[in-house]
Amino acid sequence: MIANGNGRIVTTDVLVIGGGEAALRAAIEARRKGANVVMVSKGQIGSSGSSAISDTIHSAILSPEDSPDIFYQDILKGGKRINRPELARALAEDCTARVQELSEFGIELEFERELVTPGHSFPRRCYHKAGLGAHITRRLREYAQEIGIQFHEKTWIVDLLNEHGLADTGPDRLPGSGDRICGALGWANEDWIVFVAGSTILASGGMGRIYAQSDNPIDVSGETIGMAWRHGARLQDMEFVQFYPYRLVSPVNLDLYTKLFSNGAMMRNLQGERFMAGYPRKELETRDVICYQMFKQGKVLLDISQVSDSDLKATSPRLHGLLAKGYAGELEVQPVEHYSIGGISIDQYGKTSVKGLYACGECTGGVHGANRLGGGALTESLVFGARAGFAAAEETVLQTPDFVTKIEQELRHRKPPLFFTEEGKQATAAIRKKVQEIMWNQVGIERSAAGLAEASVQLGQLAAEAEPYLPLLDMVRAAAMVARSALERKESRGAHQVIDFPGERDEWIGNLMIEGEELSFWPLLNYAAPKRNDAQPGNLLP
Repeated sequence: MIANGNGRIVTTDVLVIGGGEAALRAAIEARRKGANVVMVSKGQIGSSGSSAISDTIHSAILSPEDSPDIFYQDILKGGKRINRPELARALAEDCTARVQELSEFGIELEFERELVTPGHSFPRRCYHKAGLGAHITRRLREYAQEIGIQFHEKTWIVDLLNEHGLADTGPDRLPGSGDRICGALGWANEDWIVFVAGSTILASGGMGRIYAQSDNPIDVSGETIGMAWRHGARLQDMEFVQFYPYRLVSPVNLDLYTKLFSNGAMMRNLQGERFMAGYPRKELETRDVICYQMFKQGKVLLDISQVSDSDLKATSPRLHGLLAKGYAGELEVQPVEHYSIGGISIDQYGKTSVKGLYACGECTGGVHGANRLGGGALTESLVFGARAGFAAAEETVLQTPDFVTKIEQELRHRKPPLFFTEEGKQATAAIRKKVQEIMWNQVGIERSAAGLAEASVQLGQLAAEAEPYLPLLDMVRAAAMVARSALERKESRGAHQVIDFPGERDEWIGNLMIEGEELSFWPLLNYAAPKRNDAQPGNLLP
């Protein structure tokens, strides 16, 4: 580390930006390959981000009749057949090995042998008995420290660093140049910190908090996706945002588990009708189907009259405790934003369209198509975290001493970012609230062409207001690209439901890609469907 009185410089082989399960798995794999690895996180590594508050559900193929081919088809069917085939294949092929190897890190998962998660053909649920993701991520943190990974916590990444140095950073940078990424520019303890790296991995989560109603942590706000786009990274499937149907919002906020509904829980509208009764799997349909039906009902109430006391206590102890104290009122459930399906476009090794830049986890797109199956997020974090970490370590390019000296000189003249001033904090609070309202009301569960067009204009205006405040600008731009892509896709598919264009349309079987200012449609025929084992971990990981 170099300190010059005006900021610090940290050099490393592989830089991992993020602090959750995907980031930790990527960092561990890179370190196992012999690379020096630095992790950077806004919060505490292993205790922040969505994976730390998750319900620990992973997917693995453990039933005798099950197979990667069957799981692959389930993923495609759930994603409405617009998943990137090579990514879906990698997830199906690698999932079991990645889940089972958690035991090497001191993490043991239980296998649910009876419950079939919506959209899956066989039981595949693996979970930690404690029921909270932090029990997994904190152990991964400990393992990462044991093998020598360096942590920088409470550090905001303000921008990426490319081969031209600090002069080519900031809001005025034109997107789409695709210069090699050589690290990142951060802010910690009221000072700049520059990370110079041979490879950089983005693993800092999705965009949940660009919506007014979300079960994501407050720091998951999409700026990484906007930042990657500004440096030339291709984005895809930005129109697809998953909402979670099993959210109790009154009398308390609480995520409910699908097992509660397999044990007899039902959803009813204000007329007392079980509105999912006409669907084959009732309240265990895929999330896109349930959320849209809930939206159309308005207020939805949870009926647990057919759930036994022992099942309720086992599957939802907090709800059981509330009722045990005498609560006898309504139990209202409502969909909330849950997962960013679209994001940075990657190949099956986590490579983006920009040299030196890799990505994994929820900040990426392409794996899940138009809808994600339950248990896919954490599994994806392990599978593509390992792949990205391996590739980044294999392809790291050491920076020269002259480059480091150049950064040191430029850093002396770098002004503090406005984002962290009192002015910046007030602007962020005001603009962020407006973005959340626009996204929830106009780019939510049900959309209209007019609403999306209006949202695009409004978000463009907010981006102009946010321009002095990186990384707020990147957050607003990420939201704007969701609205722009949603306006472009003239059909209803999976998590994207537009009243002007009901139903799926064959001409839209493919992916919307954003690169620079260009938005283009890539028909799925452009992709060669992978054969089995093309994406086997043996081709990439030892």
